[in-house]
This record gives sequence, C-alpha cells and structure tokens, in this order.
Amino acid sequence: MASIEKRGPYQYRVKVRRKGVFETRTFDSLKEAEDWARIMEGKVTGDEYQDRKKARDTSLSQACDWFEANLDRSKADAKNKVSKLGYWRASAFASWSVVSIKPADLIRWRRDVLDEDNSEDGEVCGPDAECGPQTVVHRLNVLSQILQRWALAHDQPITNPVVRGVRPPLPRGRDRRLLEGEEKRLLKAAEASSRTWLKAVIIIAIETCMRQSELAGLTWDRVKLDVEFPHAYLVKTKNGKPRKVPLSQRAVEAFRSLYPAGVSGVIGAKPIFPVETGRGIAHAFRDAISDQDFPDLRWHDLRHEATSRLFELTDLRDTEIMAITGHLRPEMLARYTHLRSDRLAARLPGAQLSTSSKTSGDAR
Repeated sequence: MASIEKRGPYQYRVKVRRKGVFETRTFDSLKEAEDWARIMEGKVTGDEYQDRKKARDTSLSQACDWFEANLDRSKADAKNKVSKLGYWRASAFASWSVVSIKPADLIRWRRDVLDEDNSEDGEVCGPDAECGPQTVVHRLNVLSQILQRWALAHDQPITNPVVRGVRPPLPRGRDRRLLEGEEKRLLKAAEASSRTWLKAVIIIAIETCMRQSELAGLTWDRVKLDVEFPHAYLVKTKNGKPRKVPLSQRAVEAFRSLYPAGVSGVIGAKPIFPVETGRGIAHAFRDAISDQDFPDLRWHDLRHEATSRLFELTDLRDTEIMAITGHLRPEMLARYTHLRSDRLAARLPGAQLSTSSKTSGDAR
C-alpha cells in the first residue's frame, strides 16, 4: 500500500494509496520516509503506530507533579485532589511508568489497603494503612484523572487501568436518624458547650441541609434575613456550583441569635461562625456530645436527618429538594424515596374505591 522511491542521493518519495487516491511526500532520509509510510498505512488499516517513549519515561510521581501544576485551584475539590496526589506520590506506584500500571496491580493494591470489615472511612491513613472503601474510590478516581489528562495533554496512548471492577463496592450510606426526644436533648447539650454558637448551627443544619464546609464558609453578606423570601447564598459548595438555600422561620431565628450584640446595620463579609473549616464545626459537635448519651451520632447525620424531613414533611418534588440540598443527580436521593412510599396508597385503585364507598355511605 506504500512505496518508497529514491529520487536522488538525499531524496526519498513516499506514495501511499488511500481509497483510490495517492498521497505523496518527499523526505531527506530513508528513515523519515519509512516512518511516515508506516504512520499513514496505520491510519488506513487502523493499526497506526504511536511512539510511547515519553509515556514509558514518565513516572506516576512525575505525572502527579504535572497534574498539580495544571490543576484549576478555583474548583471546590482542588484541595482534596492535592491531598490524593500526595498519597500517590508516597505509594509503591510512584516510581512506576504511567504505562506499566495495570488493573490487576490496582486490584492487588486495593486488597492490601482495604479492610473489608472496617466501617470507618479514615482519610488520614497513610500509603500502606487500611482505609475504608469510599477513600479507596476517591483515590482511584484521582488516579484515573491523572492518567487521562496527562495522556491527552501529551498525545500518548495510555490505557486507563481504573476500569470497572477495580473500584471496591461501597457500603450502604449511613441511615442514623434522630430518635424521639433526641433533638431536644442534643440542643440542650449544645447550650452547655463553651461554643455559644453551637446550638444555632445545629438548628441551621437541620433546617437547611447545608454541609459543614458550606456552613463554615457563610458570611453575613450572603445571608438575607429581611427579604420576602429569606435565604443563604452559597458561593462555594462541594459540587462547585453556587446555590440559594431557602431559610425556614426557625432557621431565620437561629441566624438572628448569632447576630453580634450592639451591632446595627450591614456587617459585610464577616464570617458567621468562628471556624476556618468545616472540621471545626464537627470537632465542636464531638466535644459537646458523648457517645453514651448519643450513640453513633455524627455531625453528617444531621444532613441526612434534614434531607429525610424534606421528604417526610413536605410535598416538594425531588428536583426541588435537590436545589436545596445541592445533590447533582436524582439517583443520589434514591435512598430517601421510601420515606414517601406510604403516600402512594392513596393513589391506588383500591384506596380510591374505599374512599368513594365511604363517601356514598355517609351520603345515605
């Protein structure tokens, strides 16, 4: 399909026939002519030659360095990705070529670091420590992004080893709800805390479904209490998309209780809570409650409680609830749909017949 003609001491013409049309090009050396002929033939047959030397010479650690240097720091998840890069730089794969990592290697790694019986998902574990399934999935997702983006940027043929079956199955999400009377006791325990703001932030979390990082980033200029529809405007969220969270009357009162004494007018961009990160809120929560009085209760359970109440106590559609909670996809709320299953009975034919029969009987 390709032919090379010598046209002089330093000229080689290549002819490649493609679908009845000849493509020609002249080179100064035989090697250049042969390389171009091989590439063009590969394009026709689907067996195109690609030089993988750069990929073979690049280690995972070097790819991590490139990824970090080109990371968009404005994204909400940038900090988490950087922490995952640190993990891979310290892992046994750090010195491996980016083309040498195979799915079987990652499955063996997963089995080494993953404790199948561990329900805790410790992000603090080191390169060789046991971690929960969710942490392993997060790390594999970042590894996949590193390899994909590096390969695209450098035009290198790399097969992504993070394929189906490499990620571990995730356990069921936590379903801890506040028990009867537990919210009242929880707020009483918060009142006894040295953090005077803790009771209010618990109420706000239950009323709004906001994440701890979103609460920590709240400033007074983003909370509108004296408007027709009170709301909090979240600029930075976990999914990177801003949103407005409607505030119930109870949430408004909780925010008002935090208003600085002796201050009138606009406060501006002053933080509402005296913490730098969401973890500060979670630490204050853990310090205020005891495992004996509130067994297996974590701060994140308040978001689960708040979302559950939206399904149980309102007629909001799933899309409307997503706008409040910040979930990106409807399937993320699938675990809550059972909370409304009892309402479906009113829509069944038997239930309608029963209702009409009762009405007829009353009329008689």
